[in-house]
Amino acid sequence: MADSKGGKTLSLKEELSKRSRSKLLKRIRIPVAILLVAAVAGSILFALGDTRRSNIADSFRAIPITFGGSPGYPYGEDDLSLSKVMLVGDKPLLVTDSGVRVLSQNADELQFIPIDRSNTKAYSFNGRALLYSNTSDKAYLISRTKVLNTFEEDGTVITAAVGKDGSCALSCTGDKVQSVVKVYSPEGSLRFRWDCSRDYVSSLSLSGNGRKVFISAISSENARLFSRLILFKTSGSESEFEVALKGTTVLKTVASSSHYVAVGDNKTVILSSKGETLYETEYPADSLYAAFGDSKGNCLVCYKQFGGSKLSFIYIPAHSKTPSEFTLDYLPACLDMRGRRIAAALDNTVKVLSPHGDVKEEYECDNKVGTVLLQSEGIFTLENGSVCKY
Repeated sequence: MADSKGGKTLSLKEELSKRSRSKLLKRIRIPVAILLVAAVAGSILFALGDTRRSNIADSFRAIPITFGGSPGYPYGEDDLSLSKVMLVGDKPLLVTDSGVRVLSQNADELQFIPIDRSNTKAYSFNGRALLYSNTSDKAYLISRTKVLNTFEEDGTVITAAVGKDGSCALSCTGDKVQSVVKVYSPEGSLRFRWDCSRDYVSSLSLSGNGRKVFISAISSENARLFSRLILFKTSGSESEFEVALKGTTVLKTVASSSHYVAVGDNKTVILSSKGETLYETEYPADSLYAAFGDSKGNCLVCYKQFGGSKLSFIYIPAHSKTPSEFTLDYLPACLDMRGRRIAAALDNTVKVLSPHGDVKEEYECDNKVGTVLLQSEGIFTLENGSVCKY
């Protein structure tokens, strides 16, 4: 083909080849840019802490998935039976008949772990999840894309917790004692052990840096149950404080940088680092509906009122000893809490509330919501066996 101004002559084949190269360059430009960023990021990963380094590595492992087609949400299969859905960071973790799988934001499978789901429990915190079962002596610490550590204990795992720094705590049945509490470092080495000779450990939580473990143990005296609240430094064996709560069974503990929260079946208390009571509130026995703690140490307690027709909320911020309270004039089917956002679902409507009960976001879902999970932005729901994203 001749140029009208006497320029260079190109054959049709050469012109098509040139266009193809141009299109190819456009197609690979973004992946190459991402790979270059990954290479640069790799050179600075070792300057970060273990947990942050692993979180960034998870993000880059998921990059190749974005180049291909993705199934997208809703995610569900005819033969997939879900027993639980939660988030690892912002990625859905599904407990199914065949095991545990983690999905990407595009519904791609990031990893699969074959675990008997009959009694699988999961505790998620700061981009980590600790998987365990009350019928097994094994626990798995996972990130979004891989198994980080596998723990095999001498007894059955009863309850567990993960710290912000990647450390984890396990409470197990003992051979010669009632309960054994162990705390492992982010690398998986044993950092702390406490043998509880007579009492049953009902809950435990780790401080943000993993250096303190807050434990609730159910004990009895004169045929009456009470709860022992004990704070340990994981670097030693002596307790920082021990407090007895009579007439209360503590079901959840939350550790923050400034205080410690114990949620019982009929009361909630906030303790200082010395074990002093900063706040206490009571509610009717058997009215506790839900309790949450997030990676920053915020806590949410929900209990039923007026025969279950209304639900009251106590929001305890991580850096304040003054809770905020509000009441909804209906009983939500499911709830979630993340930071200063509280999700309440009823039928196919999800409302995201402030700690004072103000509606900040509202979602109309396709079907009745059975589970709601708060992302950094938006929500995931479980509807008729399918995971949906809004």
